[in-house]
Amino acid sequence: MLIPVATRSEDSSYHLPVMVEEVISGLVNDPDGVYVDATIGGGGHGEAVLRALGDSGHLIACDRDSAALNEAGRRLRPFGGQVSFLQCAFSSLAQSVAPHVRRHEAAGAAGILADLGVSSHQIDEASRGFSYHQDGPLDMRMDRSTGVPAIDLLHGIEQVDLMRLIRDYGEERRAKWIAAAICRYRDEGKLATTGDLRDAVASTSPKMLNKTLARVFQAVRIAVNAELDELSEFVDRSAELLAPEGRLVVIAYHSLEDRIVKTRMAPRVKGCVCPPRLPACVCGLLPTFKSHGRMQTATAKETSINPRSRSAKLRVFEKLAA
Repeated sequence: MLIPVATRSEDSSYHLPVMVEEVISGLVNDPDGVYVDATIGGGGHGEAVLRALGDSGHLIACDRDSAALNEAGRRLRPFGGQVSFLQCAFSSLAQSVAPHVRRHEAAGAAGILADLGVSSHQIDEASRGFSYHQDGPLDMRMDRSTGVPAIDLLHGIEQVDLMRLIRDYGEERRAKWIAAAICRYRDEGKLATTGDLRDAVASTSPKMLNKTLARVFQAVRIAVNAELDELSEFVDRSAELLAPEGRLVVIAYHSLEDRIVKTRMAPRVKGCVCPPRLPACVCGLLPTFKSHGRMQTATAKETSINPRSRSAKLRVFEKLAA
C-alpha cells in the first residue's frame, strides 16, 4: 500500500533514534544500493541512511503505522525520489518490498533495518493506548485500520490464557495474580481504559509497580500486534530479500525479541546441523550468513541523553556470496 508523503507535522521530536552511528556502520555496505527501513517510525534512522547513500542509492521506508509514515514523509521530503514509502507489516514485507527492489534492477536489498518495539511518540500519545502513564483507550494497535484492539482482547480472553500471556510475553512472575485482578475488574465493569488496567495491576500491590506495569502493557501490546510471529516472519523474509553481501541490522529492546533474532539466524550462520558426535558433516548444509561482529549496546554517553537506548541490543548479519 503506497502512502502519500505528509506535508506537515505537529511534533518534530517524534522519535530520537538509537545507536545511529552503529546502525549506519553496520548497514551501509554499498552507497548506491537499495535499502529497506522496515520500521521507519519518525524517520531518524532513515534520514541517516539517506545521508550515507550516493546519488544512485534508494531507501524504501516501511511501517505498520500510518501516522509514523506521515511523519517520516515530512522529515524525508528533502530527499525526493531517493525514498519511497510503504505501509506493511513484517509478514507482508517480501510481497510489498520485492517489486520496488526489482524496479531498481537490483539483485536484492543491500541492507534491511528493523528498530523493534514501540516508538516514543506512540507511547506519548494517550489515544494510542500504549502507555500506563496517562489515561486513554485500550487500543495498542500499531495499525489502527485493522486487527483487534486491546480492550476486545482483554474482554474476550479466559483468565488462564491471560495468565499465560502475561507470563510468556511480559516475563512477569506474578502473572497469575495480575490476570485474576484484571479479570475481576473486567467482570465488575471497571476495565475500559489504560488507567483502569493500571489500577487493576496496582491492586495486586507489586513491589516495583512501574516495572510490573511495563511488563503487563508489553505483554498485551505484543499479543494485540502478534509481534513475535511478525518478527519471525521478518527475519525469514529479510534473508530472502537481501542481495549477496547485503546486511541485516536489528535493534531489539527485550529478551523475547533478541532471542527470536538469534534463533532464526543461528542455522543460517552455522550451516551444518549434524550431531556433534559425527566425525564429519553428512548434511551438506553450508552457512548462508555470517555474524558481523558481536552484539552491540549503546554507549554511556548515549544512554545519558536517550534513556530508551539503555535496553537496545544491536545485531548485524551479512549474507554470504553464493
